[in-house]
Amino acid sequence: MISEQDITDALQQVIDPDVGINIVDLGLVESIRIAPEGVYVDLIMTTPACPQSAYIQDETERAIRAASKDTVAVSVAVLDSPFWEPSRMSDSAKATMGWPG
Repeated sequence: MISEQDITDALQQVIDPDVGINIVDLGLVESIRIAPEGVYVDLIMTTPACPQSAYIQDETERAIRAASKDTVAVSVAVLDSPFWEPSRMSDSAKATMGWPG
């Protein structure tokens, strides 16, 4: 079975095309849950009307399927809340954007 760390590692390969930073460092991953029937990931977007949400959702699912060698069911949801805040970003993401850590 795939582990939460395997999933997190895979999601670091999913890049938000608008800012060029992975979704883990941006703080878009709200939760990861591994259950006997599959993997469940909840995402939030930087804005409620993010035009990239479907793309990021699809890429998230693709990355998890690839990491698991397509051996688990994957469900990725984009949540309406909580709202994203810059404080969710990692220090490296803030540095990339030129923001103080």
